[in-house]
Amino acid sequence: MKISFIIKENRKREKELTSLLKQAKNLIGFSEVAVLKTEFAGHAIDLASEQVKKNSNIIIAVGGDGTLNEVLNGVLKTPYKNTIIGYFPLGTANDFQKTAGEIRSVEHFINCLNNISTKKINIGKLTCYSLNEKNIRYFINIADTGLGGFIAKRITQDSKNLGAHLTYLKHTITGFLSYKKSKVNVKIDKQDYNGKLLSIAVCNGKVFGSGLIISPNAKLNDDYFQVTLLGNVSIWDYIKNLKNLKKGNLINNENIHYYSAKSIVINSSSTIETEADGEYIGGGKASYELLPYSLNLLDTTKE
Repeated sequence: MKISFIIKENRKREKELTSLLKQAKNLIGFSEVAVLKTEFAGHAIDLASEQVKKNSNIIIAVGGDGTLNEVLNGVLKTPYKNTIIGYFPLGTANDFQKTAGEIRSVEHFINCLNNISTKKINIGKLTCYSLNEKNIRYFINIADTGLGGFIAKRITQDSKNLGAHLTYLKHTITGFLSYKKSKVNVKIDKQDYNGKLLSIAVCNGKVFGSGLIISPNAKLNDDYFQVTLLGNVSIWDYIKNLKNLKKGNLINNENIHYYSAKSIVINSSSTIETEADGEYIGGGKASYELLPYSLNLLDTTKE
């Protein structure tokens, strides 16, 4: 068997990475261990695709949620023969693992690789239509049209001289203060929403935005997305409910709506932006489709 580690380095966690790669050399049952490091945004997509073509059985994303998203897209955009995807979190937020199963240590992760167990999970397919272009992106955790996309775009454009965490914090605060809600039509399976939109989160996982439990009822392996729609909600109402979001409480507000759905389509006369797993995707009409049980994920919930 072959295993590939695709790594976005994090200088603050070099010790963990060094330990991981050292112990990976002694994995049981693997004849080849490939180690590849990303050099630019989007590089993990290309690296993952190449490793699928080279018959890698397991591909591990080592980085944050964005690195995992890129690896996912590299695998799913290539005929992939049941390739297993795993993740070792070295990012800033690492929100996906809070649904899929937290990795407690390097030793815990190596044990999971030495005693492989997998689970079939759902994946989301997002299509953005912008300036007569169609951009397809798969996501494993949560995608967000509205405020989240607005913030993600500005993070992408930033030089990030402040570092990842402070850059995220800066644009979250300025985004809250400057974002203007758009009027939208949202088709959620057979239901319709018409009105102003702060944000709509389409959830495979529970947690996004560095620890906000936007969808406490989301599951990776059921037959629906869980959708949280924040309609004509003021920024101050949102901020007042941050405590509830961190605790995973559903919010009782006439402008906040919860749905279970397999398909979501968002239209607006103004440009409305979308992100997926923290990565900016584009502006314009957005459609979401559930792909049930379409990915083999390394199970890290085992001892």
